Amino acid sequence: MKLLFAVVLTLFAVYAQKYDAKNPPRFQDFPVKETWSPPPAPLKLTTGSERMFKTQLTNAAKLPPNFAGHYEIGYWGCGSICSAAAVIDLKTGDVYQPPLAVSNATAWDRWIMCPGRFENAEDDFHVDSRLMIVRCGLNYSERLQKNIPDTWYFVWEQNHFRELLFVSGKSDSSPKSTKSNPH
Repeated sequence: MKLLFAVVLTLFAVYAQKYDAKNPPRFQDFPVKETWSPPPAPLKLTTGSERMFKTQLTNAAKLPPNFAGHYEIGYWGCGSICSAAAVIDLKTGDVYQPPLAVSNATAWDRWIMCPGRFENAEDDFHVDSRLMIVRCGLNYSERLQKNIPDTWYFVWEQNHFRELLFVSGKSDSSPKSTKSNPH
């Protein structure tokens, strides 16, 4: 009973957490309990946009999990500064959109991860966590003399991403926090 109470309190603390630029989400706040290593399930490419990128998705599905226990985040290019990606459930073969993609898109733009991959723009995620940090865009700072991309913090829940925090790279003022993913 004490263990159950401790788990409930921990979950409540994580979900009630208010994040900001000085206190961003951490990977250890969103652990994955399950480890997985069997061969991947066959890919389920059911839409035209999934079949359009069959080669990229098939190649990514051959790799070991790199996100949230049994998922592989696979990347491919979509232009000189653009990156596309998909989240592949290696356990089931299902394919999901990356967090910044247009949710109702039906073609190649369904998979755009970041339309502006400039210096310092990268993603960060771990196999033992459901947190994904996405840095994207060009916001050149005269004061700091470097690019400061916008930064999003997402958590993977029930086969989709939920935005936890957005930090704009456009200004040195306090970051904006959002509660839901507008994408």
